[in-house]
Amino acid sequence: MKSITDNKIFWKTMKPLFSDKGCHKPKITLIDEGKITSEDQEVSNIFNEYFKNAINCLEIENEHKGNEINLDVSTNFIIDEYKHHPSISSIKDKIGSASEFSFRAITLEEIDKELKNLNDKKASTSNSIPAKVLKKTSDICNKNLLYIWNHEIIKNKSFPSNLKLAEISPIFKKDDPTLAKNYRPISVLPCLSKIFERIIQGQLLTYIEKHLSPFLCGYRKGFSAQFSLVSLIENWKKMLDKNGFAGAVLMDLSKAFDSINHDLLLAKLSAYGLGKDALKLVRNYLSDRWQKTKINACFSSWTNLTMGVPQGSVLGPLLFNIYINDLFFLLDDSVCNFADDTTSFVCDEKLEVVLLKLENNVETAINWFANNHMKMNPDKCHLLVAGHRWEMVWANISDVKIWEKNKVKLLGVTIDNELKFDDHLYELCRKAENKLSVLTRIFKFLSFEKRRLLVKGFFESQFKYCPLVWMFCSRKINNKINSLHKRALRLIYEDYDSTFEELLEKDKSFSVHHCNIQTLVIEMYKIYIDISVPIFKDLFQLRNNGYCLRDNSYFQRVNVKSVYNGENSLRYFAPIIWDLVPTEIKNSDSLSIFIKRIRCWKPQFCPCRLCKVFVPQLGFL
Repeated sequence: MKSITDNKIFWKTMKPLFSDKGCHKPKITLIDEGKITSEDQEVSNIFNEYFKNAINCLEIENEHKGNEINLDVSTNFIIDEYKHHPSISSIKDKIGSASEFSFRAITLEEIDKELKNLNDKKASTSNSIPAKVLKKTSDICNKNLLYIWNHEIIKNKSFPSNLKLAEISPIFKKDDPTLAKNYRPISVLPCLSKIFERIIQGQLLTYIEKHLSPFLCGYRKGFSAQFSLVSLIENWKKMLDKNGFAGAVLMDLSKAFDSINHDLLLAKLSAYGLGKDALKLVRNYLSDRWQKTKINACFSSWTNLTMGVPQGSVLGPLLFNIYINDLFFLLDDSVCNFADDTTSFVCDEKLEVVLLKLENNVETAINWFANNHMKMNPDKCHLLVAGHRWEMVWANISDVKIWEKNKVKLLGVTIDNELKFDDHLYELCRKAENKLSVLTRIFKFLSFEKRRLLVKGFFESQFKYCPLVWMFCSRKINNKINSLHKRALRLIYEDYDSTFEELLEKDKSFSVHHCNIQTLVIEMYKIYIDISVPIFKDLFQLRNNGYCLRDNSYFQRVNVKSVYNGENSLRYFAPIIWDLVPTEIKNSDSLSIFIKRIRCWKPQFCPCRLCKVFVPQLGFL
């Protein structure tokens, strides 16, 4: 009974039933050179050897000192070595002369803030001070940490060596779990390292944010995979509405984080305006890093990390973004990116132009990868082409013929060449139905509050990822989603007689489709108060009302030719739905207040096809 009444134990008990992420980790068994190994010590050694040699197996050309960083080589020599590199030239041409940046000393209040923001639940190394202890003793250790940053790190340009020791946790990705190559090395670092890394990240990001491409959506506050996908889909629909064509090539990078060359990264940081002192500190942070692989209580031997940035660190994602940022200077606005997933897309009225531009863009990307010591596998590229035609097409990528696919999975969303998202939504419904099946078997043992929590946490959450991408789904799939939602509400309230609308009213909630509309309006409000990201804001045109006193619309409405690719697009639908929002809600004093109000709002006379009412003998009105 305690497993049901105690909140902490309740979630620990329920998660394995509803989610594989909540299950206990199975014992790792690997096949190495035809031998099956399950002993923790042997498994840790196999992983350690694989992670150490993974980059060497890619056969990346390295005509530099990146594999064996010599600390005696001056920073000036590294900058001079890469001054004619294509990426360095591209950065300097793009940003011009930049002001010199250096890391600054901090105050005691800033250290206290970082200590307060430490997450107790985040893993740390086995011999480091736990985050909980650091937070409880912040009034004692804050002065020492302040001294370390202001005197040891800033003045000496040296990151403490004992904070660069990482324990690697292999995280399974996909495919065969018995192969070491299907695991991702996640670095677990000491808590103190995270404090100083966060300070470096905050100061560096404040300076370099203005130089980052708006199409770089990974690891950035306010950005998300949804914006990257929406940009691609909306550009496609705009061209398809004109009876044109759209295509994309999904590029597959091998070991992107582990391939980063330290010397080239420093040269790029210099091109962006980092001063010599700042470069020395970053160089010291990257050099002399050691890691060992941990499997349960067993550890491998230590291995020196001579390339790449540690996955799982605070500073690693920002350094990765800076490293690949100049790629988007070459691809302009025809790219969909999130972290190491990069997709080039092209829209044009002629199919042959689309394919030709795609081939040129991908060749440009391949050359950039080669110059920046990264490797793309042409055999794993995928081609997706949308537009009316009578035959399959292909693209020539590095002398490899790549035939188009009917559907691909991009950033977790299955996209088909008709932009219907049927496969993606049927998969979501299947997962949601599985959750409901589990809840059906145990709901009699749960209270009303627990049942509602489980439905919110495991059923409704299935439809929360990138809803703006697929919200214009077919009426058939929307009915299926509503049917599952109705079934979930019946389990919560044990009410098998009320209609779906009555159950929603009883629950004081909304259908998935209306929740998606609310999400869209929230993003429009961010544009309205000018805090939205450029990649989403650029999809809409602000209206200059001038002397048109009868129309106070904030967004310009666009003219479209078709229903599916025209009216069922955000660029057409969003301005209309924004005009339906009451003025008192639009005039909310803050985003949090607006969200609170809009989550209680349901649009009246919504013009989308899913909100139209069926009238016998007349059809949908």
